[in-house]
Amino acid sequence: MAQAGAWMEAPGGFAVTVKYSYIDISLRLFRTWPPHSVDPFTTQSLEGILRRDLHTPLYHQLQAFLRTLIERGDIGDGEQLPREEELARRLRISRVTVRQALQVLADDGLLVRQRGRGTRVTGGKLRTSTIPMPLKTPLGELMHSLSTLAGNTQVRLLGWERVIPPEPIRALFDSAPDEALVRCVRVRSRHGHPFGYYTSWTRTAHPDFNANQLAHGPRIELFRRCGIHFTQVQQTVSALRVGAVAAAHLEMSPGQAVLTLERHSYGSTRQLLDLLEIQYRPDQLRYQMRMDYETINPETPV
Repeated sequence: MAQAGAWMEAPGGFAVTVKYSYIDISLRLFRTWPPHSVDPFTTQSLEGILRRDLHTPLYHQLQAFLRTLIERGDIGDGEQLPREEELARRLRISRVTVRQALQVLADDGLLVRQRGRGTRVTGGKLRTSTIPMPLKTPLGELMHSLSTLAGNTQVRLLGWERVIPPEPIRALFDSAPDEALVRCVRVRSRHGHPFGYYTSWTRTAHPDFNANQLAHGPRIELFRRCGIHFTQVQQTVSALRVGAVAAAHLEMSPGQAVLTLERHSYGSTRQLLDLLEIQYRPDQLRYQMRMDYETINPETPV
């Protein structure tokens, strides 16, 4: 039987050993396309991706955003992008800015631009399935380790709202069209150095799950207080490029690589209760795993 653990090492040498009840270490030959996909280029989807208060040029922010969509497989190989004028209108920027961003990606071999035929993805990922290789260890040790991490770092609440989620999030939770979820955005630091940008969606109507509580205490303790109990956690770890907003809070440049962890936490009925995405600065936090093989049947060949 395989046992797995992970270490998260934050600035200053503080380290936490994390073990998981269910680790989805998927051998991702190609990214899985979600069954409930939406257009990433709608005005709602593009809202807030560009920030004019940053020193980073808008065309660079846009190419970093598009690059992430391509590398994650959110727009697949061969897909057509909206026309320049349409992107410019939805983003409220000039066509020149859009053209600059697209040309950067074309020069990198991710896009093909043809007069009269538009722009299509040429360096994207195919949308096929993954090969899962799950490993199991006690879930209680994960909760204990997360409490330890929270107690030795500082968190700053950037945003909290109880809203109807966008369609991709609603599909993951399989929630009703009028069901509101709690969205929370935080930055975690140690000794003044930001190392994690946290975005979460939580299914709860408990009045204590509010901005004041999230600003002054760890979510793991708030889960217990609000009666939110997890029986299974699935995680995916990827290396992606950071967007403009997260980059500003992590003191990075847009487009730099970040270690991205996506955690799905389920209740006893296999209902998704919490969705968390963390973008870690790779120079501030190390994620390490250990796997020990325990022979159940000595005669079984390895």
